[in-house]
Amino acid sequence: METAFFLAMGWCGTKYPGWWRNFLKKPPIPEPEPWWIISTIGLGLIAGLAGGTVFSMVIRESQYFSGQAAIASGLFAFGTANIVTGIATAFKD
Repeated sequence: METAFFLAMGWCGTKYPGWWRNFLKKPPIPEPEPWWIISTIGLGLIAGLAGGTVFSMVIRESQYFSGQAAIASGLFAFGTANIVTGIATAFKD
């Protein structure tokens, strides 16, 4: 269940390709070849899973995160996917 949660947070943290060019504007018409978008979503899933799993293992015995380990790890997975896919989409063009 934790793995599914980290994958979901990675999916939600994935940035739309070209987000930095069209900040607060309407998204462009989808590209005819969606492979870049699909690979970005895959990268977000992998980054979310890796970030959440690593963070969960690091804080498992911490008293600071007692009772909140799943939420904190999920937020870390979201942030990791957001940063990684943001960097990847910035280098697309």
